Amino acid sequence: MSLRSRIVLAVTAVFAAVSLLSGWMMLNRAERSLQTAFDRAARTRAEWLLSLVSVDPVVLPLPTDRELVRIVYRTYGHARELFRSPGFPGSPHRGRHRLPRYDSYRELTVQTSSDQLSEGQILLTLVVPDASLRQDIHQLRWLFGLGWLVSLVLAFAAGYGAAGWLLRPIQAIINQANTISKAGNSSQLTLPKTRDEIYQLTDTLNRMLARIRENVDLQQNFFGAAAHELRTPLTVMKTGLEVTIANDRADASIKPFLTSQLDEVSRLARLIDEFLTLSRPDEAAQPLNLTEISVPVLIRRCLAQLATVAEDYDVTTRVDVDESSKETILTDAVKLQHILLNLVENAIKYAVPNSTVLINLHYTDGWKIQVQNQTARENGPIIDLMQPFFQADPFKEGHGLGLWISHRLTTLLHGELHLDWQAFTFTSELSLPSSPTSIGPI
Repeated sequence: MSLRSRIVLAVTAVFAAVSLLSGWMMLNRAERSLQTAFDRAARTRAEWLLSLVSVDPVVLPLPTDRELVRIVYRTYGHARELFRSPGFPGSPHRGRHRLPRYDSYRELTVQTSSDQLSEGQILLTLVVPDASLRQDIHQLRWLFGLGWLVSLVLAFAAGYGAAGWLLRPIQAIINQANTISKAGNSSQLTLPKTRDEIYQLTDTLNRMLARIRENVDLQQNFFGAAAHELRTPLTVMKTGLEVTIANDRADASIKPFLTSQLDEVSRLARLIDEFLTLSRPDEAAQPLNLTEISVPVLIRRCLAQLATVAEDYDVTTRVDVDESSKETILTDAVKLQHILLNLVENAIKYAVPNSTVLINLHYTDGWKIQVQNQTARENGPIIDLMQPFFQADPFKEGHGLGLWISHRLTTLLHGELHLDWQAFTFTSELSLPSSPTSIGPI
């Protein structure tokens, strides 16, 4: 549930509780006012009837068919009933004379004062049906309930609009923050003019972004500096090994050992290249050196470089390519070779021993390179494999950078990299654009 919805529900709940309580109090007061007005009218009627009563001679007013009257005359401690309407409450034979049209009554008693009658006192009890009063109270309650529901709906709508208006600054911050897609972006959130809580939040986010940029810059600078420092000694070692191996006077018995060391140095150099790629900001322009290359030739070149690795893992490699297709591709050969080396080496390392890594090359409106290997597990994570420093099996050799670097380089070449892991088979499929115009400016 969004913050706006929670605010609206909270405000609506508070409004509903407060309005219900205050409305209930006002309703009770209105009901009492209606009852008071009804009783006042009934008392006025009873007093008028009482004014018509005479004892000597006896004169009694007749009530209407909607009224019940009881008249009692008290004198010298004795009480004499002068009149009682049939069906009057408390009558012995009330059941036979009850008026069936009315369910409830209101009863009140008035009496004469000593100024009106000095020798005694006349008491007149008037009973009138209160159907009209009940109807008025029922309508009042119905109107209150309907008004409360309408006001609740209006409060919800008004609260939803007000919450949206109040949250507009936060939504503006969210929209602006979404445009800052990279940690190294120097953009900052615009501070609002009012120095309220939104201003404090924006200022805090800006300072947090500054700290993140500083840490990212330090990390990238460290990777770049370390990679550059390591490349020089590795280049010297690689050159020395190559010269020693090529020297005919070198002992033939140590040449296999030197060759294996050269392979390890080459692998280390590749790792340094990965660190260099990692040290570059995501938004930095990555130059492309476009050349015309043959994908099958590049694949076989990669397999030759990884022959020792495949031998170490007891894995064989096989390339299936449509030899009738002689299509070449205009791309960055170094970056594409880096991608292919990572994909094939990853397949070799995670393949089960004595299995075959299958590489399928197919051209249809662009090259599709599919690398498959058999795994010991039936399936595994796919999306996480493209995250930096993630390894499906931490006990395997690697740094968790290969597939992530491959994904980044594929994006630079305007290609697509898809991974699939099902039925004990891991598949990585690389799709490359079909024409040089597919590669736009980076």
